[in-house]
Amino acid sequence: MTERPRLIVLDAPGGPHPSAYLPSLLKEFHVDVVWLAVEPQEARAQRAAAMASVTQAGGKVTAVLAAPDMAAVAGSLLHERDVAGVAAFSERVVHIAQRAAWQAGLPGNPPEVLEALQDKRVQRARMAAAGVPVPQQRQLHTIDDVRQAERHASFPAVLKPSVGMGSLATFRVERAEDLAVCWRHGLELTRVDPRVAHHHPVMLLEEEFVGDPARMAGGLGDYLSVEAVVVGGEMTVLAVCDKLPLSAPYRENGHLLPSWRPLDEQDEVVAQVRAAHVALGITFGVTHTEVKLTAAGPRIIEVNGRPGGKVADLLMLAAGYDLPLNLARLSAGLPADVAVTCRRYALYATPQPPQGRHEVVQAPTAEQLQQVGGVRGVHHIVRAGQVVDSAVGTACQLARVAADADSAAELMALAHRLADPAWFTLRTPIERETEGATT
Repeated sequence: MTERPRLIVLDAPGGPHPSAYLPSLLKEFHVDVVWLAVEPQEARAQRAAAMASVTQAGGKVTAVLAAPDMAAVAGSLLHERDVAGVAAFSERVVHIAQRAAWQAGLPGNPPEVLEALQDKRVQRARMAAAGVPVPQQRQLHTIDDVRQAERHASFPAVLKPSVGMGSLATFRVERAEDLAVCWRHGLELTRVDPRVAHHHPVMLLEEEFVGDPARMAGGLGDYLSVEAVVVGGEMTVLAVCDKLPLSAPYRENGHLLPSWRPLDEQDEVVAQVRAAHVALGITFGVTHTEVKLTAAGPRIIEVNGRPGGKVADLLMLAAGYDLPLNLARLSAGLPADVAVTCRRYALYATPQPPQGRHEVVQAPTAEQLQQVGGVRGVHHIVRAGQVVDSAVGTACQLARVAADADSAAELMALAHRLADPAWFTLRTPIERETEGATT
């Protein structure tokens, strides 16, 4: 009997849950897990319970409280054991996993590629050098940089951190007069957010890519994403995802796959994504590339070196394709299945609250949302009394819901239903104070 290879998994919130990916991994690998134990108590307990199967199979499970600590723990495991690969599925830790793998001579992207996949300054410069269109960019290190931008930059513009996650601290700056306030707010958010604070990101002011309204037919947004796998520098498309229109400023309301846009339109986008992959020198792994559909053609918003949010769930629903398992195989230097055939359409809906801070007064239960036709899983839902703040980006969503159907039209109708304000009652802090004063 052939000995199963040993795999180290770095686990963190933001990727597929271990309860979803561990059953298939444990059938093919001896698994050790290093996990980021930073969630609220209930979610943390659920994650820990899912990992009991690892210890039962003889693997080692180690919890850490900060992402930078994962590198040391992974390094110790690599030194102690005969490890075939290091895998990660969450944006918070995927670069740590690949850097550890590369240093150990295992499959992974080299450090200079990981830097470009994480830092928008480096990514934009390398794509521009290769002739891939990028937005104009200014780095705002100091208030003097902000004053210079106020005088010389064009507005509206996009303000975002050089290293970010989930549209954190991303603002549409309408006028030069608004820039300083947004810049200070962005710095405050990134300095305290545990997902990015240790990267010490710089705030960037970028030209805004304007979407083409003609590309928004059927209720779709003016951008999409390409989910791909890279083996030996060769990029293979797993799926093109359509996106729902954004909530201001740049918060995602969901995505569905496969795309139901015309094939020639998809081909044009994929060609631009391939050019970006070559420019960045990506040789390994799964990528998630967001693309704006402008009147001048597709423009790369960003290339990420990890699976798109809940894309693993959608590929399983639409095609029965196990993305974590195949990425684990690649991480261990084993052959992987990179052919995806979608038999259904799948949707991941993340309805957003209005801009600003709001308190949740009333919300449906997970059981109520599960009764909506087509819904296959409710991964999150806000509760009465919670406060949601659009400044934290897409993560302020009211719910996270996975669904599937025989047609894209059915899922678009479902997305509109889930976004119906009747599901959630919200109030601003001012409304709360007013109500308290009149009782």
